[in-house]
Amino acid sequence: MGYRPRKSPFTHLKARNLSYSENDQTFTLISFNRDTMTLEMHIADGKSEKTLTDFPFAHLPKKIKQELNPL
Repeated sequence: MGYRPRKSPFTHLKARNLSYSENDQTFTLISFNRDTMTLEMHIADGKSEKTLTDFPFAHLPKKIKQELNPL
């Protein structure tokens, strides 16, 4: 009973500095959308950098998934 405010579907991860390396690339997590279970991340290679907006949560390494703990 009573009013419970709904949690925001977006979680900003920039302050937590979550990142991992794979195939000579560094992936840094920016934000997480709980509704669609997708991430926004910054990918840095030796020369190029890009931002990916629809990276699936299921494709993350197990270590990073445990730190996010979406439930």
